[in-house]
Amino acid sequence: MKTKGGPSGPTKLDRQVAQARAVLRELRDTLEHLEDRRGLARAKKRNAGKTGTDWETVKKELGFSF
Repeated sequence: MKTKGGPSGPTKLDRQVAQARAVLRELRDTLEHLEDRRGLARAKKRNAGKTGTDWETVKKELGFSF
């Protein structure tokens, strides 16, 4: 839905639609971040008390030499 407004430029409705789209993008990004944090919290809870893999082993398995 692209409108150019008229000879005087974007209409009030065009500006409101653009503003609403920006708000929706921000809300979507916020929800994605919250989902990521929830997933991380679940993983931490699920792995609590388990031993991890030390960094030297990870580097060796992946072939890193730094």
